[in-house]
Amino acid sequence: MFAFPGFVALSAAASPPWGRSLPPPFLAGWRRPGGKGPGKLAPYSTTSEVGCRAELASAYRHREGYTRRNFALCVRRQGGLETVFVPLYILIPLAVLAAVALAERVLLPPVRVVMRRWLRGMSDDLNKTLRLKLQPFKLTRKRIVEEMLIHDPDVAQAAKGYREANNLTWDEVTDLVRVWAREIVPRFNVYLYYRPTHALARGLARALYRVRISFLDKRAMAAMDTDSSVIFVMNHRSNFDYIIVSYIVSRLAAISYAVGEWARIWPLDTLLRRMGAYFVRRKASDPLYRKVLERFVQLSAESGVTQGIFPEGRLTRDGRLGPAKLGLLSYLLKRFDPDSPRDLVFVPVGINYDRVLEDRTHAAETAGTLTRVSTGAAVRTALGAAGKYLWLIARGRFHRFGFACVNFGVPISVKRYLEALGRDLRRLPEDEYRAEVERLGAVLMREIARAVPVTPVALVSHVIVAAGSTSMLHDELAAAAELSLAALRSRGVAIALPRTGAAELVELGLRSLRLRRVVHEADGVLSIAADDLPLLQYHANSIAHHFESLP
Repeated sequence: MFAFPGFVALSAAASPPWGRSLPPPFLAGWRRPGGKGPGKLAPYSTTSEVGCRAELASAYRHREGYTRRNFALCVRRQGGLETVFVPLYILIPLAVLAAVALAERVLLPPVRVVMRRWLRGMSDDLNKTLRLKLQPFKLTRKRIVEEMLIHDPDVAQAAKGYREANNLTWDEVTDLVRVWAREIVPRFNVYLYYRPTHALARGLARALYRVRISFLDKRAMAAMDTDSSVIFVMNHRSNFDYIIVSYIVSRLAAISYAVGEWARIWPLDTLLRRMGAYFVRRKASDPLYRKVLERFVQLSAESGVTQGIFPEGRLTRDGRLGPAKLGLLSYLLKRFDPDSPRDLVFVPVGINYDRVLEDRTHAAETAGTLTRVSTGAAVRTALGAAGKYLWLIARGRFHRFGFACVNFGVPISVKRYLEALGRDLRRLPEDEYRAEVERLGAVLMREIARAVPVTPVALVSHVIVAAGSTSMLHDELAAAAELSLAALRSRGVAIALPRTGAAELVELGLRSLRLRRVVHEADGVLSIAADDLPLLQYHANSIAHHFESLP
């Protein structure tokens, strides 16, 4: 017997079960020369000779008195005469698959049970401290929620019409719904949200900014019904909004964000799903996809899951508040029952920064001077900036980016809103329903605008832009800032440092702008390069709405 290089020979030798053993012709494909009597063994040389084994074996069994069962058993146990060859490229995958099957079926199930019990205990402990509890729907397994969406009656009805309109089979439509459900439904991990990710968000927020939190009405926030479905609606200044709001609100609740296509990049998409975020194709017009997304948003709201949405639907490019996109808002209101025990509450949140991470890019885009670069160049620029800041931190020369302010507005109860309106949105015709959704969207955007806080850089930028000059005396800037600040405080606008005078706020704002080489001061005269005016305009626009209604 031979084993070629690169192959493994497997053989099992066993003694015969009886005193006599079967002759070689019936076991290994050998014959005696001449067919009878003892002689030298020689292998079969042709296929026809190999076929004679069955006839010889049958004759031998009858002659020796074997039953079929004993004869077969004896043949199997008469090992050592044949060798089985298995290539390594087959053996190794088989061994890997066997190890995976062993881990999947034997080792991992008890580990999963222990982990689920531990996570349930952690969720129970968190619910003792959180005002807005972790709802069972948020902790439900991803696969179960996907099946709920696939078999939802409204989705099934939409799938029926979609199949007829596109001439598809039921299997094709079901597979399509399954893909979209898998894409939308998050896989929330309470440990990841409240341990490493929370620590990372807190560390980043505190390392980059001086974080300030304020409330327009603390009593209204304290009186909010904790059994309600709470939706935080926010202006979208930066991609850092997700991090800072999650860090601040984590003491109150775990937020599920609606995230756009920009974040569908591994491993960012996996991390966001684990944090409870669900992805939205904002430009998708497919009616079946929209129905799947609609039902997920509605199931989450009906189950009391706390959500966070940006009504603008995108980052602001010029610094101003944009109009509300009504898609998610319409989904939330379409099936809301005013008589249900669970209320739907919108909490306006205003966010502002002394320095937005993307402000130069957005200012250049608004001014029309933005140069498009490749993805690789953008990644290299981002890594270079990160390396620069890490080097400054290591040398102890890093200065934070100023203030990051989050201001919570007055909660809006949809039950009370509809009670004052005297209408049930579920019973309205489509055009009237759309008009009411637009009206409520305008109310929410007005409350968000009212909640946007004033930072030192925004105040200084507003005064410089209003002056319309690239040079200005320091004393003139301070005097104009004091007048603007008095007007803002008279209207109850949130200020980053509410007890700080205008002179100190101006110094804080100028310090941040000097560090960025936007403003230069010599002999009490401030000068601004013409290329940096779009950047100041961008920051001034963030609070421009506070001044538009002033006399």
